[in-house]
Amino acid sequence: MNFIVAPGRNRSGFTLIELLVVIAIIAILIALLVPAVQKVRAAAARTQCLNNLKQLGLAMHNYESTNKAFPPGRTTATTAAYPQRHSWSAFVLPSIEQGTVFSVYNVKKDWDDPANYAAIRTQLALFYCPTTPGGQRFDTTITAGPACGDYSAISAIKFFVGINCFGYSGLSDADADDPRLVGALRRDETTRIVRISDGTSNTIMLAEDAARPAAYASGGVLANPSLGIPMKEGGWADPGANFSIDGSNPDGTVPGDCTMNCSNNSEMYSFHSNGASAVFCDGSVRFLTSNINLCVLAALSTRAGNETVPNFE
Repeated sequence: MNFIVAPGRNRSGFTLIELLVVIAIIAILIALLVPAVQKVRAAAARTQCLNNLKQLGLAMHNYESTNKAFPPGRTTATTAAYPQRHSWSAFVLPSIEQGTVFSVYNVKKDWDDPANYAAIRTQLALFYCPTTPGGQRFDTTITAGPACGDYSAISAIKFFVGINCFGYSGLSDADADDPRLVGALRRDETTRIVRISDGTSNTIMLAEDAARPAAYASGGVLANPSLGIPMKEGGWADPGANFSIDGSNPDGTVPGDCTMNCSNNSEMYSFHSNGASAVFCDGSVRFLTSNINLCVLAALSTRAGNETVPNFE
């Protein structure tokens, strides 16, 4: 029996050239998409950071409503009113829904007393900017290993190298006691709103000083220990974690004429592009750009200098 084989259909498929074209198109689309996704993530992280500071600013105002003054930036155990050492953050724990942590934090003991180890090791998400690398970080300068934070009070203006601000050609530690030069949250004393004579909308309360205890320089680079740049305190409860506006160099050395994001040793520092976030004494949060003038930043960091502050946004 003879079978007649029907002519088969030709099987179609991609040629090698067509496949390479498709792969090239996909690669181009990915190359275009990745930067867009990164920008969205960066914008979301910056928004979260601003929201963290907003919540901390509201907590400060809740404290002020109850106590008729903002808390000290830190206490040094040298006054009768504050015989223990604490940071501003401990005072506002109940106002940021951290009553559980506050219940085990003994204000009658120093922050780093063994009685407070459980509290200060607690990771508090509100104190972390999502752009900061390293995840959960601990400062190992005391036995407890306190959990770190990225937001600090600016306690004073110390030194401007080669720059004349407010009639000062250079500011020393002694000058930092001048009432015109102190920050919104002064050490060992509370601050009534009426004492912020520069205006609450012109005075920074808290700002980013991220990534401690590691020391970072410009561009988010770990600072070289050979330059003599110390590892810094970073515990959210550590009163030594407050900072002063000194000015620095891009390599992280101090002093210098860089105003921001050049050193988390002595200035505002973040991992955002082109600036850092701050909450002002009126509760508003703002993103300050890296090119802000050093004297303008100093004026915003002091509460009673009576300086004229130009537009800084």
